[in-house]
Amino acid sequence: MRAGEPQDIENGRAGEPGPGPTGYRARMTLAPLNVLAIEPWLGGSHARFLETWRRLSGHKVEILGLPARHWQWRMEAAAFTLAQRVGQSEQTPDVIVASDYVDLPRLRGFLPPHLRSTPVLLYLHENQLTYPDQDPDPDRNHYGFTNVLSCLAADAIAFNSRFHRQDFHAAAKDLLQRLPNPAPRKEFDEVMANAQVIYPGIDLDALPLGAGPPPNSPLRLAFNHRWEHDKDPVGFLNAVLEVREAGAQIEVVMLGESFERTPDGMAERLERLGSTLLWSGFKSDQAEYARALGECDLVVSTARHEFYGIALLEGLACGCSPLAPNRLAYPEHLPEEDLYADHASLCAALTRAATQVSRWRSSDLRAGRRELAQSHAAEQTALRLDAACEALRGGSREKQVARSGPLGGP
Repeated sequence: MRAGEPQDIENGRAGEPGPGPTGYRARMTLAPLNVLAIEPWLGGSHARFLETWRRLSGHKVEILGLPARHWQWRMEAAAFTLAQRVGQSEQTPDVIVASDYVDLPRLRGFLPPHLRSTPVLLYLHENQLTYPDQDPDPDRNHYGFTNVLSCLAADAIAFNSRFHRQDFHAAAKDLLQRLPNPAPRKEFDEVMANAQVIYPGIDLDALPLGAGPPPNSPLRLAFNHRWEHDKDPVGFLNAVLEVREAGAQIEVVMLGESFERTPDGMAERLERLGSTLLWSGFKSDQAEYARALGECDLVVSTARHEFYGIALLEGLACGCSPLAPNRLAYPEHLPEEDLYADHASLCAALTRAATQVSRWRSSDLRAGRRELAQSHAAEQTALRLDAACEALRGGSREKQVARSGPLGGP
């Protein structure tokens, strides 16, 4: 999840099914499919992902989910609850799209008999094997193995980045090697060989290009990630304090969402920033969030965990130049010059950037940053998701692509 995301959707169904082909999507020659998207964690970026697809899809997408809380219980029990609701629906799905929070073998077992053979696309935003724990979790392998079994039960699998696909595959293979026989090692490798990558995408219409900070103001940094240990906001603040104490002129805008439990030492560091800190807090209004991003020079990540990088890409869309660690999913999206190796190189990059303020405010550079985000446009994601659903129902993917242009993405 990230700053500016919609709040959790509290009811079981999020909106009505999509209206079917509109605009350029009307060029599809295939009859619209009834697609049922099942999401036990229907909040934040997961909800935005499905709502945007529903709006842009050429198919009739219905969203069925539960509020985004109690993640362990969602993985254990949501399959039963949501399977019951599927059975009560008046619409029979042609394809089911399930997230990684779905225990897919259980879901298929609890579905009404006539729906158990409905083809399923499993979409993995994250996995429970390689998510970094703040506290040791003895149950992590249990939930990770649930992800493995869901892959085996799916008809098709999609990950949100190449990095995520590789990271999960390696961790799952390691887990399966440590399990006693029989273990589905060969079968898992076979399904992973066919796993595809579909970027979640960003809604560029909701993220207009900004002009940057006011003239003659210091370098302005945006940190728009969650205030949790896996995004390492303390590491970001440490770097800012270090370069400021060395004499660099910097302003900071903290846009990430905070929770009841924040990383140790964060409050003290925010207080030390003093007037350097222009804003600190979650902006739930999308327009205000985009406006704040568009008034910054750089968007910075210090993440220890990132399967995609939506917050950084949103900064790009608004015209910010990125600065991200040379690890995780970031090298998949960014040129080498926008990546740093460690804390020392981050501080060095920020120090240099503070002496080149006019560079970051060039209208050509800011437009170029937005262009870099274009390959992640939500319209491309909708095309790829639609094509994946059509393939499961035997639709002509090639015919659809020929009419709509290239799919983009990896």
